[in-house]
Amino acid sequence: MFSDIKVLIWDFDGTLYKPNPALFAAVREAEYRVITTHNGWTKEQATEAFEKLYKKVYPSATETVGRIVEISTEAAALEMENYFDRRDFLTRDARLIELFQKLKNYRHIILANGVIARHKETLKVLGVPAETFELFVTSEVVGKTKPHPEGFQYILDYTKLPPASHLMIGDREVVDLAPARALGMKTCLVWSERPNLVADISLPTVYDLNQIL
Repeated sequence: MFSDIKVLIWDFDGTLYKPNPALFAAVREAEYRVITTHNGWTKEQATEAFEKLYKKVYPSATETVGRIVEISTEAAALEMENYFDRRDFLTRDARLIELFQKLKNYRHIILANGVIARHKETLKVLGVPAETFELFVTSEVVGKTKPHPEGFQYILDYTKLPPASHLMIGDREVVDLAPARALGMKTCLVWSERPNLVADISLPTVYDLNQIL
């Protein structure tokens, strides 16, 4: 199934590292902080507005924040990053370093909903050189977050390879994998305890990826 794969496309948060509840809680607090700062609301008001829209109207939390405070998704992502730091929750990951050494013959691209500079800083903490990835695609590049197709299509236009030559790796089927599959990419779900409904394959950890390639 994966013999023709040449490009590995990586989600960032919750994919390159095991989903971290404390970090994800900090991200959610950052989202609320942007809303309260812009709108002058209480945290309770921000939470209520966010929960009415997130996953019900907008699948991306960053886009949800942007819509609530009437700024672009890119601007929302940049502001949110001011209120939390992934590096506070992560450490050097020897197994991840080893994984990328084993996958050195593939091309690597990041497709994420965060901010490129912060992702590069976090990669340094994890022990994976930012130069491992030939391209970083975020809302800074395409103006949209996943699951909008713009980022996925941007990568296809960049590599000029058939969609089936790309493997999208992520921890969320709706956000990371369904849009990739719709364009003809192969998909891999990682860190999931639930049966996969969309992905071509599901792995218990990201470290198992080398076993299928």
